[in-house]
Amino acid sequence: MRKLLALVLGVALLALTACGSGTPKSVGAVEPLSSIKVTPGADDNTAPKVEFDTPMKATAPGAKVIEEGDGATIKAGQDVTYKMSGYNTQDGKEIGNTFTDPAMTLSLVDELKQADAEIYDILVGTKVGSWVAYVRPDDTAAATEGESKSAEPAEAAQVLVLKVVGAKDKPAPKITFNKEEGDAKKGAEASATLDDDGLATVKIPAGNEPPADLKVTTLKEGDGAKVKKTDTVTVNYAGATWSDGKQFDSSYDRGEPATFGLNQVIKGWTQGLEGVKVGSTVLLTIPGKLAYDGSAGKPQGTLVFIVEVTKADAAAK
Repeated sequence: MRKLLALVLGVALLALTACGSGTPKSVGAVEPLSSIKVTPGADDNTAPKVEFDTPMKATAPGAKVIEEGDGATIKAGQDVTYKMSGYNTQDGKEIGNTFTDPAMTLSLVDELKQADAEIYDILVGTKVGSWVAYVRPDDTAAATEGESKSAEPAEAAQVLVLKVVGAKDKPAPKITFNKEEGDAKKGAEASATLDDDGLATVKIPAGNEPPADLKVTTLKEGDGAKVKKTDTVTVNYAGATWSDGKQFDSSYDRGEPATFGLNQVIKGWTQGLEGVKVGSTVLLTIPGKLAYDGSAGKPQGTLVFIVEVTKADAAAK
């Protein structure tokens, strides 16, 4: 999903703009944003007054720092908090704003860079306190069935204005494994819950009688393509042994995802991730027969993994 708002708002407000005595930093096609002027409100809870020449004709995405703040420089990987307002490009009227609401958060991660490169690039290196204008045409609208798509480029219907109010490093991610106490229960399975940041707390049932077969539980279903067993996948993961619930490996702790051919890992991963949609997080309970099978230096017996699939590429021919 390419639109910024689809990623971070989940509300009907579709556009934003900002303006002021600007700095030259810009990304993409910014000429349509050249006339924007902004008069900040009394504080961060008051919407600005925004003016621009109408109608604004924008047929390509662009973002521009209208007025740079005096706060800390924003870095890739940080969580940025912001407020915004949206305006109709035809008459300049405000569509709505979020200045009276708590600040929203946008994570400057690779997923955002791929979906909305202009917003990612304009924010990284900009300072907290900045006003940013952003416009993107709706280029996702499909032609009516039986009709050809118009040769005319799509025009943006709204323009967005962001006030960056804060930026901070993301907390160190942590997956928690808990080995429950008590007597073993026949057929008991591991379970997990995800918090708002997508990090999991895993409960491993008491005793040492794990399921005999591979168990795959979808904790969060993504909207990407289904993984093929020959794909090269990029994942974040953490693994623990069923017998004691102790974690033995975690890409989260290393601070970077892992990339590998899905047909080059243990069978439990190959079988468990085949058919999973990119963007999903799954819980894998892998019996020893599909795990490391006595490999020296590797954990033995049944293993429990949390796996977040972030990317999948077809194997090169």
